[in-house]
Amino acid sequence: MNELVFKKIMNECSVAFATCEMLFEDNTPVDYLFLDTNQTYHDMTRSTKAQIIGRSVTSLEAYPTEETLNWINQYAKVFKEESISFIQYSHTLKKTFFVKAIKLDEKTFFTMLEPYDPYKLAFEQLKMEQESILNSIAEGIIVVSKDYDILSINRRALEMLAYDAEAGILGKPVFDFLFGVEKDIKLNRFKAIIKDIPFYNRQTRFLKSDQTWMSVSFSLHQKVINDTPIGYVISFQDIDHLKALEHELKTVEQTNSILLNHLPGMAYRCLMDESYTMTYVSLGAYQLTGYTKEEIEYNQVVSFSDIIHPDYKASLYQTWVDVIKHKTEFEKEYMIITKQGENKWVYEKGKPIYNDLGEVVALEGIILDLNRRRERDLEIEHMMYHDQLTGLRNRLYFDHMLKEFEHTKQYPIGVMVADLDGTKFINDMFGRSTGDKIIKEFSSILRTFEKNGIIVARTGGDEFSLILPNSTSINTYETMIEIQNAVKLYQHQENGVNTNLSISMGFETKYDDDKPMQEIIRKAEDYMHRRKLIARSQTNRDSLSSIKATMIANSQETQEHMERMGSIALKVGEKLGLRQLVMDDLYLLAMLHDIGKIGIPSHILNKPGKLSEDEWAIMKTHPMIGYQIANSSNDLKSIAEGILAHHERFDGMGYPNGLKGRDIPLISRVVSIIDAYDAITQDRPYRKARTHEEAILELKKCTPGQFDPDIIDIFISIFE
Repeated sequence: MNELVFKKIMNECSVAFATCEMLFEDNTPVDYLFLDTNQTYHDMTRSTKAQIIGRSVTSLEAYPTEETLNWINQYAKVFKEESISFIQYSHTLKKTFFVKAIKLDEKTFFTMLEPYDPYKLAFEQLKMEQESILNSIAEGIIVVSKDYDILSINRRALEMLAYDAEAGILGKPVFDFLFGVEKDIKLNRFKAIIKDIPFYNRQTRFLKSDQTWMSVSFSLHQKVINDTPIGYVISFQDIDHLKALEHELKTVEQTNSILLNHLPGMAYRCLMDESYTMTYVSLGAYQLTGYTKEEIEYNQVVSFSDIIHPDYKASLYQTWVDVIKHKTEFEKEYMIITKQGENKWVYEKGKPIYNDLGEVVALEGIILDLNRRRERDLEIEHMMYHDQLTGLRNRLYFDHMLKEFEHTKQYPIGVMVADLDGTKFINDMFGRSTGDKIIKEFSSILRTFEKNGIIVARTGGDEFSLILPNSTSINTYETMIEIQNAVKLYQHQENGVNTNLSISMGFETKYDDDKPMQEIIRKAEDYMHRRKLIARSQTNRDSLSSIKATMIANSQETQEHMERMGSIALKVGEKLGLRQLVMDDLYLLAMLHDIGKIGIPSHILNKPGKLSEDEWAIMKTHPMIGYQIANSSNDLKSIAEGILAHHERFDGMGYPNGLKGRDIPLISRVVSIIDAYDAITQDRPYRKARTHEEAILELKKCTPGQFDPDIIDIFISIFE
């Protein structure tokens, strides 16, 4: 277009125009220049081109400073938003303007000013809101004139009638549009009942764009201004699927009525409330609960929540909440209380019913009588999982629960094993019936510990096992001590003679999935066997006594030396605060650390003088020989490493592996000090015994080279 023509149009336009350049300081808008304007702009602002073209707004004396800054700040927004609209009042001109600005480039913008008309603006906003509301309604809406021409149609109506857009529809006669060849019939019928309107509601069918018919429920409302009709509003819904559902529902209801009333239980439909308000129950409700259909429905006499046993109410409600949350099905066995006050086991399977918005409108399902089956199952389960003699759980149940606790990860899991001592002797002396009686008496003690989820089982003739879910090693150990103390206080009476019960126990704790459960059980059993080994040694009737006798016969060891070593070791272990398992190993090592000497030739062991280099090399093999002996014995395997390291030195100069510092097992570091002390304070073929004080000075002199300084201090403290 010719520039002169364009300028002429702009100057004659009724809208005020201006082109401006924004001035910046440090990227902050501070002023703007007038580059060009049309005549309407000057007429509206009572100015001339000579007064403003080429000048900045802040230099115009006609505008107050505060008002000028307001205009600058408003126009500055156009550089962020590309185009803006705002309403601005001018104190100087005493006018309100509707302003629209458009960004031209990084510095210039184009602005249009119109006198502000609040009624016109309100009308436009109202028109937009009305259109938005109509398009958000779920019903089809068609607005027609008093001559039945279509004035507007909403988006939902277009979708239902299968049209892409309203083009070609607006202005079309509505009867032609909706009824096709039936238009005349429908129009005449409408004119006949027009007197009955303002409101009319019927069912009919509308013609879709593909020339198929759609069943609808529609309403027609007359639009009136000053008692004069100006048109009509038609609203409608598609009911084709509803008619099909209605027919299907009638068929299903007839079938269901026959089936539901002959079910071996109760079919139901209820609300998801705390009472489980039943809106329908089948006739089987009476046989299941003792209450009639009429008594249960709508809580007329009793709510179904009141029928549920109190122990199960909370868990059932939570299960339904979870089912609804995850959109799954409900399935559960629980107990109800019948009208006669009897407890009855039932099985329920159900599901939530949702509406189109995804909201739960009801719960539906069936509840079956499980009482007889449950009682039979409980009898079978009791026989399957219980020991017949003691009534405790058996090994089958013990193994099952071990897997269950592992599966549910109830870590830490404590496993405890217990063995009655001397049952063979009791059976031989007093008969098996007495042995069974003692087993039952011990079982009654263990039964008192069936609390906090602890499982107690008889897993063998005189063997018992416990599982402690969610129990740390300390908690399991304390429970073991409680059981041992309870056994110590108990006495069995037979023919007027009191007999103390004696048990050996061990435990181990599984903290995670890393170690298999069989390894945990094996360690618990090893612990128990060591306790049994130590307990038996005190009566001289066990394999440990045989080992000690062999050592005495084949080495320089004496019974007194072993007992002194064991006694001192227990005192040091107590000072160190060792747990029972480590104390047991320390006690065994103190007595048996030189077991390897039974493999050293007697002429070397008993040589009164100094050993040659070759003889000394042979003598230094006794830790390895002892290690091999202990490692091949289930009773001594736990102290094999301690035997191997009992001649290692804290400074790394010992043998056989030159271990240093705390790389040497703790029990080996303790025993090396006790052994040295006992050697110094006892007579030897080549020297006399020295005093306790001299021995302590000697030990201090060899620390920290040979001995652990921390343990030396504790060792010395036991004599104070």
